[in-house]
Amino acid sequence: MIKVEIVYKDKKFESLKVRGHADSAPHGQDLVCAGVSAVLTGGFNNLEKESSFILKLDRGDAALIKTDEITSHDLTVIETIITSLKTIQESYPQYIEIEEKE
Repeated sequence: MIKVEIVYKDKKFESLKVRGHADSAPHGQDLVCAGVSAVLTGGFNNLEKESSFILKLDRGDAALIKTDEITSHDLTVIETIITSLKTIQESYPQYIEIEEKE
């Protein structure tokens, strides 16, 4: 199962952590993992001020942790990543779990 943790502080984004594998199909054929990987890779690559974050993107382990103020562009990217992950979860709830914390 893929586990996603999203943390907010005072209703503002603080961090996103994604761990695990969906195991919805054999390695190389897992569309849930491929979808999550595509969302994270595309989103991380679209951040304009990478210096505002600690970024980690490895197999089965990803993180986006805010270290400075976020531009409006980057906030839109983050919101798009989160919405996309929630959309995947709606279709495949048995393979991805999202927890949001304040």
